[in-house]
Amino acid sequence: MDNTLWACIIKRLSNEETAESTALLDSWLNQDLRNKQEYDEIKAVWELGGTLAVKGLNNFSDVKARIQTSEEPNETRPLRRNLWSYGLAAAISAVFLLTAFFQFYKTGKKEAAREQWIVKKAGASKIHLVLPDSTEVWLNAGSEISFRRAFSDHKLRLVKLSGEGYFDVSHNPSRPFIVQSGLVKTTVYGTSFNIRAYQNERIYSVSVNSGKVGVSTPVNSSSKLKGSPSEKQSVMFLTPGQKLLYSKWNKQVSMSEIRTADVNSWLEGELIFDQTPLNEVFRTLERQYNLEIVSDDQRLEGCTLTARFKNKSIAEVLKTLKLATNIRSKYVGQTIYIEGGAACGSTK
Repeated sequence: MDNTLWACIIKRLSNEETAESTALLDSWLNQDLRNKQEYDEIKAVWELGGTLAVKGLNNFSDVKARIQTSEEPNETRPLRRNLWSYGLAAAISAVFLLTAFFQFYKTGKKEAAREQWIVKKAGASKIHLVLPDSTEVWLNAGSEISFRRAFSDHKLRLVKLSGEGYFDVSHNPSRPFIVQSGLVKTTVYGTSFNIRAYQNERIYSVSVNSGKVGVSTPVNSSSKLKGSPSEKQSVMFLTPGQKLLYSKWNKQVSMSEIRTADVNSWLEGELIFDQTPLNEVFRTLERQYNLEIVSDDQRLEGCTLTARFKNKSIAEVLKTLKLATNIRSKYVGQTIYIEGGAACGSTK
């Protein structure tokens, strides 16, 4: 009998069956009468195990001693009594093996539950989540977050983010809340902040609405951040109204001041671009309006946009882009083709 069937039997005997385990076990029982007999024997041993526990038989040595002392030395005793003794010993051995397997199964089940990760994805629209510690998260379109099912079993409340998310973290000084986005880690104890970390964008950003966060980033040897030039990691602290930008391309970090109202402006449908590369502007518009934009990325390399759009249609946004960069746009179904535009030159 393989481990899968053993697990199904354990689930039935402990009243923890699932639809899958029930179907698998019933199928095995119906295959052969001998399978049914084997199950009945295991069930009897399981029930015998409960009876033996009440009588105080704590281990196999106790059981063996009880069997030996219960029989008076008699070389002429019937063979069936010897067979009964050996059969009982075998049955009791099975009890302890089955109990050990059950304990292993239960322990493994608890460990799996503790380490189980939940993944949530936002498709073409934003979604709102409440994490196990009551922290609230708003995910922007095209974003993904993963977190453990049980935060209480770990010293750190670790989540992994790809994309953009606004967090309102439940305060708990004894369990820091950490958001990991690639090589960038943001640590908080109870605050509200926004992280933008799309894999197809060069810049990661962290901005704070309330409280204080610490952001750990890799830095290169030419970084001018405080501390030793040879440090491989740098930690900077942000307070309300501060925004950190981290370049994945050259590992440079910069800081700027913003309005706290702008930290989560995207939740209200407002798009804010501040010297944003035009190619990243297009990726943002794709997520916001659920469409595809095809452009000459090489020609527009180095072009940036500074603008604000609040609840504007895609047509209005493209009209502004035309005035700012001299581009032309053409619709084909859900795809927009961008043509022309001024050659801005590379920023490298």
